[in-house]
Amino acid sequence: MWTHLQFPAQLVEGGERTVIDSQHSFDNRYLFSAVSPFSGKSFRLSAINGFDSKAAHTFLVELKKQHSDTMVILIWDNAPCHRPKIYRAIPGLIVLFLPPYSPELNPAERFFEELHKATTNHIFQTIKAQEAAIEERSRFFASDIDGMKQLLEYA
Repeated sequence: MWTHLQFPAQLVEGGERTVIDSQHSFDNRYLFSAVSPFSGKSFRLSAINGFDSKAAHTFLVELKKQHSDTMVILIWDNAPCHRPKIYRAIPGLIVLFLPPYSPELNPAERFFEELHKATTNHIFQTIKAQEAAIEERSRFFASDIDGMKQLLEYA
């Protein structure tokens, strides 16, 4: 849904007000991603329809499938969907929780900041177009192992 905003402080030639496109519709999808600051490797599930414990569980199961022969230690924040005890039942997966309200301790936050830049101040015609922009940026970082490690390092 498109609307036009008029800002009275800015006048253009002929005394007309500036018209700027804006978007007033909202549709949500979620990206679940795990990144390793040591190896630079990442795993993601995108275009998830909910941010709930079922979606988080699906993400963890798929993550573990990608690393079936190794122990996976995941450091997660304290979002409500991250806390169900069902996660403890996934063999070979240990979930450690960060202290509340401490995103600065989570290396993945830097990755998400970079993904956010792919959509900031853009108007997308569809949610699929926005998902494509995020996916393209995610693939860029996933293919640049050294860049990902540099992004996630806290040194």
